[in-house]
Amino acid sequence: PARLQVDPESIPDDDKPPQTGSVFNVWYLKWSGGDSSSNPYTKLNFRVNIKKDSGYTKAKHSNYICLFFARGCCYLGKNCPYLHRLPTSEDYFIPTQDCFGRDKTSEYKDDMSGVGSFKKINKTLYIGGLTKTNNSNIQNILTKHFEEFGNIEKIKILFNKNCAFITYKLEYQAQFAKEAMQNQSIVGDDILNIKWANEDPDPNSQKQKQNALEDEALNTVKKLLNDKSKDNKVTVQEVESEGEEE
Repeated sequence: PARLQVDPESIPDDDKPPQTGSVFNVWYLKWSGGDSSSNPYTKLNFRVNIKKDSGYTKAKHSNYICLFFARGCCYLGKNCPYLHRLPTSEDYFIPTQDCFGRDKTSEYKDDMSGVGSFKKINKTLYIGGLTKTNNSNIQNILTKHFEEFGNIEKIKILFNKNCAFITYKLEYQAQFAKEAMQNQSIVGDDILNIKWANEDPDPNSQKQKQNALEDEALNTVKKLLNDKSKDNKVTVQEVESEGEEE
């Protein structure tokens, strides 16, 4: 069964910021209903551990992933109505929603944050907040922390801008990683700021992306045809069986 990732009663008063609203939200360690003066780049006290936190829940009629599980702070455990696991290639999500069941918008936000756009498949994340990109092991460090959430196709580091771009094999993996690693630290006191990446202007990258989309579409068609073929096979077998009985 899925374990409890956090106990709301275990959060000490010292970890709660000054009350500026009416209700304390354990997910964000801040008060809601007041002003929004809190620092958006405060390191979170929680982080998901896929091996330890994954498990079955009460999600019998839902294929959506628990958003708070991804953030490492779901206190419902096995009683959660959403899935406590990584999204896989076998999952199907409505194109206008992400793997957590949140609605996408027509256009991206100006700062490329948020759920994303339903007009395009985006598997690449912008990783900001890296002040130590001169670290010789930064490539390995990024790989170590982000490969936990899915298959990484490419990591591009811009050393002069202290940021990186990580491309996953599946968009759902990128969606999960974005929530899991936002406001986390991987080097020293750095606090990650993760957003959706803009279109890469490099012609080679665009061609690779186009090829990947075509392969993904072809695989989807093959899967649908295979499912239909299985159904037809069962139908033929049933007909032959009825003929033998006569």
